Amino acid sequence: MERFLFRIDRLSAWSGKAVSWLIVVSTFLISYDVLMRYLSKAPFADFIHEIWFTYNFSFDMSYYLYAILFMIGGAYTLSRAQHVRGDVFYRMWPVKVQGAVDLGLYLFAFFPGVLALVSVGAQWAAASWAIGERSSTSFAAPIIYPLKAVIPLAAVLIGIQGVAETIRAFQALRTGAWPPRLSDVEETETILARQSEV
Repeated sequence: MERFLFRIDRLSAWSGKAVSWLIVVSTFLISYDVLMRYLSKAPFADFIHEIWFTYNFSFDMSYYLYAILFMIGGAYTLSRAQHVRGDVFYRMWPVKVQGAVDLGLYLFAFFPGVLALVSVGAQWAAASWAIGERSSTSFAAPIIYPLKAVIPLAAVLIGIQGVAETIRAFQALRTGAWPPRLSDVEETETILARQSEV
């Protein structure tokens, strides 16, 4: 079973790390846009406007890149147990109680939400592709249908990771110990809380 869970964790890690490169792209493009904005006030503004390729769609560009990063990165975040929760209460509960609460939430809140995202997201994406939808947030009106297609894809990825987390919660409820998970990142707060328990 552990091998199965680690396989799902690796899929989530791969998808999260693949889209993490959008941070580099976004940082470069937004920095370039800010630089061009300042230089456009200089005496050589005409030349700047000729090379300022992000001029018409800088808002849309940053919005799209962040949206893709946030949506696809959700499964990776879940695989590392880094989603937001009420840790002030949760971490003080026995492992079996944590497992029971997680199991209940996955079955009755998480999976219905994921199914809704897949279903409705796929409908939105299909409708958007059918009409060739464009953004209305800027004069450039860039295409928006590829971004809408990310919604059901992200929901499927997070749903797959949710299967692994549900199995982990069930095992924690049954055995009183959390099964191992792949880890490559950890919040400072988690590290400090563990150190304070020692």
